[in-house]
Amino acid sequence: METIFEINYRDPIGDIDNDIDEEMTPFQYALEELRRYIDPDFYIELKDGYRVHFYLYADITSCYEQIVESVKRVKNNWKGKDYIWFCEQSVDIYFYYDIKDTYVELEYKKGPEVSAYNRKIPDMKVIVSKSEYVQIWEGLFEKLSILIEEKLNKKIKLPF
Repeated sequence: METIFEINYRDPIGDIDNDIDEEMTPFQYALEELRRYIDPDFYIELKDGYRVHFYLYADITSCYEQIVESVKRVKNNWKGKDYIWFCEQSVDIYFYYDIKDTYVELEYKKGPEVSAYNRKIPDMKVIVSKSEYVQIWEGLFEKLSILIEEKLNKKIKLPF
């Protein structure tokens, strides 16, 4: 698996959003504030060149807690199955994960409202090492943390 993170800077800078949900974690809140400055694209390449596209603000912000929980489970050697449902802006995809002794079995499945881009990707399973799974998500959050610090002058503690 590979991740691709492309940053598109907004010019001019967007308007301040006064309707940000105050009940978000500090990281989620900072992501929403960051929206004024950048419009990034994030992809996870599963296999055979298939790249799943995520809307950073809708998907990562809304699924933040499920992503963090999955990473913590992998790091703590939890064994079992669960899923992350990316459901915002008609993305409608599922990442089912099954944590084993040394690897994570990750299954990509499309829902009925899947976006045109992700609709082209066939449902599939991939096996990734635990360290690779953690590295994928930690890498994304580290990049976002750097952008938050650069653009918002805020230092946000990483969630894992």
